[in-house]
Amino acid sequence: MLPPDELEQLRRRLMEAYSLKIRSKRIRAIKLNSSYHWQPPMLIEVGKRCRNLEQDGPVEEVVAIFESTAFLVCTLEHGASEGMPHFFSRQDVRRVFEAE
Repeated sequence: MLPPDELEQLRRRLMEAYSLKIRSKRIRAIKLNSSYHWQPPMLIEVGKRCRNLEQDGPVEEVVAIFESTAFLVCTLEHGASEGMPHFFSRQDVRRVFEAE
């Protein structure tokens, strides 16, 4: 998990870049049951490597998860340092685990 100051910087950058209101609560993981047929049900956790974030994509380490009108999953390759984060609809997220 990113240190709190870096997490806040990333949150603000994403809010500005995508004109979104992003909640400041810290999310540790989300349980996902995607509407995409190729994507299996999965638990996406900060600090863990995850496959199937995008179809035929590489395994990526999740560095942050944010909640807005959708859930934004950031990896180094998507959202944290370059590119767009992975977006998951609220209806596909079955459970949210907050960080302590």
